[in-house]
Parts: sequence; structure tokens; C-alpha cells
Amino acid sequence: MKTLCVALVCCATIGFARNSYTGGYSGAPGRQTCASSCHGGTNGTLVVTGFPSSYQPQHTYTITVKRNGGSLMVNFNATTRIGTTTTVAGTFGTVTNTAVYTGADGGVYASPHAVDSAVFQWTAPASGTGTVNFYLAGYQGTTSSANGQSTKITLASSEITTNVENKEASPGAFRLEQNYPNPFNPTTAISYQLSAVGHVTLKVFDVSGREVATLVDEVKHAGRYSAFFDAAGFPSGVYFYRLTAGSQVETKRMMVVK
Repeated sequence: MKTLCVALVCCATIGFARNSYTGGYSGAPGRQTCASSCHGGTNGTLVVTGFPSSYQPQHTYTITVKRNGGSLMVNFNATTRIGTTTTVAGTFGTVTNTAVYTGADGGVYASPHAVDSAVFQWTAPASGTGTVNFYLAGYQGTTSSANGQSTKITLASSEITTNVENKEASPGAFRLEQNYPNPFNPTTAISYQLSAVGHVTLKVFDVSGREVATLVDEVKHAGRYSAFFDAAGFPSGVYFYRLTAGSQVETKRMMVVK
């Protein structure tokens, strides 16, 4: 886990979250450039944890942004890019005090304003993507109506070229595989392997943690199986599927795109 503290340096206007802020204001390549006006300058640092120095393709990481001294975080904008290009790398999901941009810029921002910390998830892109850069611009203050950028954070993550999730599973191992295709519309296949006989459940949840579908709920013997999820009646977005067999549990992320 990588931790970074950065002293606050004011250099832009960033009072309210806008989709264009993930480009330029966060330091990421994009259509917005750093403004000359400045109303920030609160003392303190921001701490970012959870963004990996090396990422496993299509693995989901939980990232936390937290203040360390100074005023509350009025806002932050975070995004990832493939290298130094404008292409968004991976996908984002909300956890606590965060919202997802829906436009081409990609990324997340703090929601609501004036919070002590915020948490979101980042699912790394597919294998072969290469180095990914993470950009964050954060502002600490006392009111959501104030403007000013207080800090910029840039982190780099290299791709793990030996993807353990793509290796052949050991005979008899408990294993949940990434659904295929992913993203998908409207159906996808989920393969899994069981190590022993027992009661098995395979369930689907939305980003809020609400169970939306049960694909498997029965006793099964050790072996390899596949289940299918039909999302014809579900909206586009991120979903999670969880395999449970006794004390063994594994969860993965998938995306419906319509």
C-alpha cells in the first residue's frame, strides 16, 4: 500500500466538482488548464492510500483520500490515465463520500463537500495497458462556496505482466473467474471452481451493496461450473458478484454497458 503526504500548494480554481476538472486541474492530460486565481492556502496535507505502485490487470483496489491537519476537504477530483495520454485507464466505483463522473474524462470527486475522508474503488484496465498515472487535485477549506486548489498528487503504477488470475487453477482449488465478456450487454458467463462438496451461492449486488440476483443456491460437488447473468432488466453500471462455499468467499466486479 502506498502512502503520500503532500504540502498544500495553491494554484487553481476548484470550488465545485466539474467533469472537466479531472483533466488539467488534477494534473491529468485534459481540456481544462490551471487557472491563475487563488483562494486556497489552508495548512495541512492530504494522504492517499490504496493506489498500487504495481497493478494487477482488472483487479479492484480500494483508495482512500484523507486530510492530515488543516481544514476539511471541500472537494477533490481524481482520475487515471494510460501513461501521459488523455485516455482514461480502468473504471471507478463509489464507496464513501464520493461520486463518479459520467463523461469522457472519467474519475471521481468528493461528495458531499467538507469531509474528513473519502473512499472509492478503482478497477485496473486489461492486460497490455502498461503504465497508469493517477492524478488527484484536492482543496481544503471551510465552505463549499469557496474556490481554490490546495494540492496536486500524481502517482504512477506499472502493470504486473505475470497475471496470477490468468494462470491455470490448481486441481481442486476454490476459484472465481472474471466474467466474460466484460463489459457486457445483456448476458455474461461466470465460471468458478469448487474444492469440495457443499452448499454454494453465487449472488449479484449493485454498487450500493443491494442484492439484485441469485444465480446459484444449492449443494454442489467439487469441480468446475459456469453460470450466466442476464442483465436485460438492469440499468447500465457497475455490479459485483460473490461466490460463497462454506468459509470460502470471493468477489469480483463487472460492468453492464447499454
